[in-house]
Amino acid sequence: MWYGLPGLPVDTHVIRLSHRLRLTSEDDPVKIESDLGAIVAPEEWGMLSLRLIEHGRQVCQARKPRCDACGLAGICPSAGTV
Repeated sequence: MWYGLPGLPVDTHVIRLSHRLRLTSEDDPVKIESDLGAIVAPEEWGMLSLRLIEHGRQVCQARKPRCDACGLAGICPSAGTV
């Protein structure tokens, strides 16, 4: 939260993971924020963004996702296809 207001930062990791998880089909960060915000409670927005960023850095990397080590592989539509 910034100034007591919820926020959902959308960076390259959040964009990539939200596409791979098929949480959005949008490319515009503002529209992605809106799509994600519609499915997650405002008090969870900041943590969702941080979790997606960390997951994107550690496991679901851009060029070589580690689906074999991914805890979301069982529900991820993109698992093993990227």
